[in-house]
Amino acid sequence: MREHVLYEGQYLGQTIESYKTDMISVKSTLHQKFESKFHAHSNAYLSILLSGKYSETTSDSQKIVSPSNVLYRPAHHEHKNQFIAEKTKCLNIEFGSEWFHKHEIDPKKIKPQIKDIQSQPLVLRLLIDFLKHQKIDFFEELLIQFITSGEKAISPLRKPWLGKLVRILDNEIEKTHSLLTLSERVFVHPNYMLRIFKQHFGMTIGQYQMECKIKSATKKLFTEKNSITQIAADCGFFDESHFIRTFKACHSITPHQFRLLLK
Repeated sequence: MREHVLYEGQYLGQTIESYKTDMISVKSTLHQKFESKFHAHSNAYLSILLSGKYSETTSDSQKIVSPSNVLYRPAHHEHKNQFIAEKTKCLNIEFGSEWFHKHEIDPKKIKPQIKDIQSQPLVLRLLIDFLKHQKIDFFEELLIQFITSGEKAISPLRKPWLGKLVRILDNEIEKTHSLLTLSERVFVHPNYMLRIFKQHFGMTIGQYQMECKIKSATKKLFTEKNSITQIAADCGFFDESHFIRTFKACHSITPHQFRLLLK
């Protein structure tokens, strides 16, 4: 099929805000419910779904894109979109061909990818900076690290109890685990457990536990309409104040302010 090409700065939907440098343009766009024809963009781009939902169809696959998803699409990636929600809001970052040349990056080696923003702190920082200030500091460094990182190889957990410990922390976000209860569940002495965990992950169990809670809460701010109080409870914070302080320490913005930026 013959593709329709969108050239630099052109997107489906209505442009709300924009920011441009010589080689990168950033635009937030609003889309009503509709289905597009097959098309492609002349430049590579990164798109963050802030609210709403849409599907992306290519010649051989279909994906549902949900709030907090981050997509990287190379130039001339042919696809069509069906915007499912009444209103869908995206933040789009477009790379001119000169940008790849300047940073000695071969764009042909970067494959299409989709990730969750709560697991991408660099992109989350970029998003917050743009939505708050309509400009981005150090954005080139953030983008380079994101699009060239690929999927991180996860080193194997050679000790079975360590894998069990990680599953507990990942799957029981709503709870606050003490070292004693964790050690009893994995049948390992607390001091040994602490030492091996930090050697493997580069952080304490408490830090890992809090990181899991913040990631889960960030996802919920994108995808749920529950109150800040309820999200704090669902993610195992002591109370709403504890959640607000922790979230602001991580992202320099309160959960309420963050949610308002996404609207």
